[in-house]
Amino acid sequence: MKTFFGFVVVLLLILTFSGKAPLKPYRDAFYQQVLLWLPANWQSEDQAVTVIANELNALGETLGLGQQEMLASASRDKASVLLFRQRYCIDKDFNPILFGEPLQRSCAIIDKHYYRLSGS
Repeated sequence: MKTFFGFVVVLLLILTFSGKAPLKPYRDAFYQQVLLWLPANWQSEDQAVTVIANELNALGETLGLGQQEMLASASRDKASVLLFRQRYCIDKDFNPILFGEPLQRSCAIIDKHYYRLSGS
């Protein structure tokens, strides 16, 4: 039991003081994994938008600057995510900046986390 509590204390210390550059990416990745494991009703809509924004940013790293800006504006807040989903994923409106496979992948990311946004 002492070992477990020692592990928890060390983990909490690492997470607390990991805001600096060497540990920050690992801390952020850990937080994202924890958010994915938590049930949707325990999470706020802001956390869901954050997860969507992070995944869209990771997708945007393989795309051009204009497409990255489009994804960043689409993941700004809950309303913009829902508007993007409605216009381009459901209504299939033409998007001259983001189309084809990148649009399909971004819609898949939003659909994967949509249940967390809708609260159901």
